[in-house]
Amino acid sequence: MDIGHLAMQLLTGLQLGAIYILIALGLTLIFGTLGVANFAHGALYMIGAYAAWVMAGEYSWWLAVVATPVALFAIGVVLERGLIRFFYERPVTDQILVTFGLAIVIQELIRWMFGSSTQPFMPPMWALVPTDIGIGLYPPWRLLIIAVTVVVVLGLYGLLNFTRFGLVVRAGMRDDQMVRFLGINLSARFTIIFGLGAFLAGVAGIMGGPTAAVSPGMGMAFLVPSFLVVVTGGMGSIAGAIVAGLLFGEAQALMTLFIPSMSYVIIYLVAAVVLSIMPRGLFGAKGLME
Repeated sequence: MDIGHLAMQLLTGLQLGAIYILIALGLTLIFGTLGVANFAHGALYMIGAYAAWVMAGEYSWWLAVVATPVALFAIGVVLERGLIRFFYERPVTDQILVTFGLAIVIQELIRWMFGSSTQPFMPPMWALVPTDIGIGLYPPWRLLIIAVTVVVVLGLYGLLNFTRFGLVVRAGMRDDQMVRFLGINLSARFTIIFGLGAFLAGVAGIMGGPTAAVSPGMGMAFLVPSFLVVVTGGMGSIAGAIVAGLLFGEAQALMTLFIPSMSYVIIYLVAAVVLSIMPRGLFGAKGLME
């Protein structure tokens, strides 16, 4: 194995990690601020992928890129107002049951609308031509996934740490009664946070869908790994989700060089090792943004 081949695998691991990060960010954002274990997040990712697939095929990729995250934000707002807000003070088991049930309903609706077969989801034509990046030829779409993830991470960090909205949300998680006494409407901001989590799922659907294909089972397929990223990084920690996503992506990519059949199992082994040493995860956040 030469250095160029190893470098390509490391880059592939970075791309895989970027997908994990995009999906896990929405999960950890919702749990870290609202305390809700949203098992319907994989279904939101699936809706984003299908919405982008339909709009890109029927209209244009530009419409898919703009409209899909906005549509997922609106869906997230409706879900929060119509269902999720009634479970904020309920046990985690209740949250898991209701959101997992919602995920199954959404999956079956997608199956009814589009059928059970897997559909190819092609990226834009310009993204199909491999580009020479110095260490070999690499698909531009996969490089774009990495770039978009970097932009999303920086944007989310800036929103939560350098805007009044982010400061109010973080203060509300520390002492919501005090914030409400100041006359601030926390309920509206929490609705926006849930919508933002769904928005991130839409972005993940746009970027991740073309790397494989779209199918009714894709949401469930990503649900467990994405929750594993959140738990391994530390529940509620944005930084933890980023580090764990990169760790999983690189471990999966490097394992394909040695034991390809173990490439999907390695993330569970890595999680088991990390959690056995650090039971609260890498960063150990508990309901607070770091």
